[in-house]
Amino acid sequence: MTTEQSASWLRHGFALAIGLLMAIPILVAINTSLKTPAEVLDVLSLPASPTFANYAEAWNRLGATFANSLMITVPGVALSVLVGAIAAYPLAQIRGRTGFVIYMFLLTGMLVPYQIVQIPLFSLMRNLGLYNSIPGMWLVHVAYGVPICTFFMRNFFASVPRSMFEAAMLDGCGHAQYFYKVLLPASGSGLAALSVIQSRAIWNDLLFAMTLTSNDSARPVTVALNALTSGFVVQHGTLMAATIITIGPILLAYLLFQRAFVAGVLGGSSK
Repeated sequence: MTTEQSASWLRHGFALAIGLLMAIPILVAINTSLKTPAEVLDVLSLPASPTFANYAEAWNRLGATFANSLMITVPGVALSVLVGAIAAYPLAQIRGRTGFVIYMFLLTGMLVPYQIVQIPLFSLMRNLGLYNSIPGMWLVHVAYGVPICTFFMRNFFASVPRSMFEAAMLDGCGHAQYFYKVLLPASGSGLAALSVIQSRAIWNDLLFAMTLTSNDSARPVTVALNALTSGFVVQHGTLMAATIITIGPILLAYLLFQRAFVAGVLGGSSK
């Protein structure tokens, strides 16, 4: 075996070990979710008779809020990615100190901790009549998602060859036509990667969900999942089943857009 082959085996073995290490918590959660309450205490043992009763109970507790999370996440991601891309386009075109100053000003939104604005945000949403409403959650997640979306897409757009823009202008495209018909289709991997990142952030949000919602008409699934841990007696089998149900959509989104996600994070492969 050559040195190059040995190094390849070593890299693959190391990656496999890291993957198995990262998978252990999920495997333990799945194993626990299939156990009866009497079997839960023996964490590493396999269930004697796997049961899906925990999943039925978890769905009874999460079902309504699961739909709320979908209605919050899908429009929230679409709006924040679209607004961020629109804001990123002129910033990628502006050269010199002016563009840099505007860019850094927008990025300050990423440095503001959520806890600082929690109380004034609560008052604002009450005054706007958007407290405990799904549109209100859209507004909050778009406002906080625009800085990171702008940051991500601005760097992605800046890597697009200038010759593409010049060729589009020579063909008679205006800025809007170039953005919607040329730049966005060419940035599919970046948009997919950003959508996965933003989906995870919105779906997993707990702070805004607990602050700006009060009942199951708008409450997302993270609040219901947190409620499973707040009782005097915690049903660990039900809790683990609820956790698996909760992470399912984000895991599925990542698996479906895995190639585009990796290409987008690495800077794009479609240009």
